[in-house]
This record gives sequence, C-alpha cells and structure tokens, in this order.
Amino acid sequence: MVLVALTGWGQEEDRRQSQEAGFDAHMVKPIDHDALLRLLSELITN
Repeated sequence: MVLVALTGWGQEEDRRQSQEAGFDAHMVKPIDHDALLRLLSELITN
C-alpha cells in the first residue's frame, strides 16, 4: 500500500510529521496531477 499525505500544510515540520506517521510521501494542495502520477509510479516501482 502506498500512502501519500495531501494537505495544505507544507512546512518542513509538517513533512516530518507525515513521514513519522507512516506516509510514503507528502504533497501540498493544490495538487499537480502529473506530479502525483510520477510520484506514484516511482513509489510503486521501488
């Protein structure tokens, strides 16, 4: 399972907290759909 945090919070502390919570990645809204697809492709193939 791949978990991506999608949030309005993008400070370094926010990213650290999502990583500590077990998310594989952290993205800030508004989402760039192409970037999301690239990220998922990278995470799934690793």
